[in-house]
Amino acid sequence: MTDSRVRFSFALLLAAACAPPAANVVPRLGLTPPAAPGLDTIVYRRVVTRAGQDSAAGTRTVELRRLDGERPLLEVVQRFPGGGGTIVDTALADLRTLRAEAHSSHQPARTMRFSFEGSFANGSVATRDSVTPVHQGLGGPIFDSNIIELVVAALPLQRGFKAELPFFIYERGGRVPMEVTVRDRATEQFALGPREAWVVGVAVPGAPATVWVDTRTRAVLRVRYDVSARGMSFTDERATVLPPPRHG
Repeated sequence: MTDSRVRFSFALLLAAACAPPAANVVPRLGLTPPAAPGLDTIVYRRVVTRAGQDSAAGTRTVELRRLDGERPLLEVVQRFPGGGGTIVDTALADLRTLRAEAHSSHQPARTMRFSFEGSFANGSVATRDSVTPVHQGLGGPIFDSNIIELVVAALPLQRGFKAELPFFIYERGGRVPMEVTVRDRATEQFALGPREAWVVGVAVPGAPATVWVDTRTRAVLRVRYDVSARGMSFTDERATVLPPPRHG
């Protein structure tokens, strides 16, 4: 872990230790987050599709780490290609509810840092030439859009499930409600072999997502985003061996 990540995580651990227990982001909607007993690293192979043609586009690596304190947190660090280089996104969420606590993004052209305090996102967006302070109203608890797939996998998925969940997207003004819908429960072929999965749609503005969640382990097997404005989609396929079956 780099020095900046150590300082980032330590500061949030101190804040969490002094904070009251986090409430559910959506009242009466219970989640079953990943256990995250230590460090878990998951690798997804990325394929970009344009005009019906698929091309390999590297990998997305997801590191899940439990940070213990008075109120345990889940740290999610993702590395993936973008912006002519590598993007490293770090999200901190309450381990029990997945309520967003903080977010940082290191991109080739800019760096973003936010902490979610009460009903506001406070932080900054820095480029090579400027630093812009951020104070966005959120209207209440929120999920980080950086961990959409983990939130989906933690939901009480069943046939007919539908809910509207609020996610944070800085570029769209902060709070963005998204409808999450279970479309199907089906056995499909994945990189890890045939698996039964929940097929879940997420109405991400401008890039609707489909998430395939293994019904036995609740592992995310595949994620696809369809970006119609650019005539493309990108699909992340899990390559890492599945964990043991999960209850709930």
